[in-house]
Amino acid sequence: MVEHGNRKVVLLADSALFLTAMLWGSGFGTTNWLLKFMSPLWLLSVRFLLSTGLLGLIFRSRLSLLSRKDVFLGCLLGSLLASTFVAHIFGLLFTTPGKQSFIAGSNVVMVPFLYALFYRKMPSLIATAGAFLTTAGLLVMAFTPGMSFNFGDALSLLLALGCALHVLFVGNLSRKMDPIALTVVQIASACIILTALAVFIEPVPSFKAVPAKAWMGILYVALFVTVIPFLIQTVAQRYSPEIHAAVLLSLESPSGYVFAYLIGEEIVNFQVILGGMIVFAGVVLTELETFITKKFNHFFHDHA
Repeated sequence: MVEHGNRKVVLLADSALFLTAMLWGSGFGTTNWLLKFMSPLWLLSVRFLLSTGLLGLIFRSRLSLLSRKDVFLGCLLGSLLASTFVAHIFGLLFTTPGKQSFIAGSNVVMVPFLYALFYRKMPSLIATAGAFLTTAGLLVMAFTPGMSFNFGDALSLLLALGCALHVLFVGNLSRKMDPIALTVVQIASACIILTALAVFIEPVPSFKAVPAKAWMGILYVALFVTVIPFLIQTVAQRYSPEIHAAVLLSLESPSGYVFAYLIGEEIVNFQVILGGMIVFAGVVLTELETFITKKFNHFFHDHA
């Protein structure tokens, strides 16, 4: 059942989440390419240092809107975010960007169960059906005969769980505090954790040896795959139900596949197209929830 805002607000928020998924999807192939120039943790550290600097420069004054409890919860969210990015970056060392994007997309089917556990109530049957249909489409797109499951895929599965938890916690926290300030805190705290891990685990890279094109790529993932989409997600989830958010953000997977294809790291065939059509059906079903629910409510009200 759609509980947050009216239909127009929910649809606007869902449209914003769709844009977020597209931006995140572009990050799989780009990040995989950037690993040729910088080690995993240092790549994440530099990316989040740039993101934190941009957010702090623009939204520093918003931090005064948060209480100490809000900051603490934002830091916990940032810790979860850092964990998912560690699974993401190291997973890419052992699997392909397209494969990881689909495994990570399985988070969409985890959200209804985690939602039920977290809120002690079942989500809408229509939205849940949309989540399962979307997951089925992702599986169709990802499956290959004799597919093996390696260490990188296991890390990608942890990434999926982290993404599912992140959707739930962002939805919950964004309705309790200023979403923009929350974004600043979660990105900054994730930055601290990732930088500390980089310092203690990996040798400091020769930044001068990194070519200009790679720095442009890092700036791209900092701005268009981190700052902008995380701001949009946190604000949009204030108004969009969790299952809607999970389904729409799962479009990161097919968009990740498309971007990987465009840079020559994946191929497109009938299986991918069929899976994409099923995913689209799942998204449409989820988006129709508001209208279907309203019609049923009117029907039962008129026949009561």
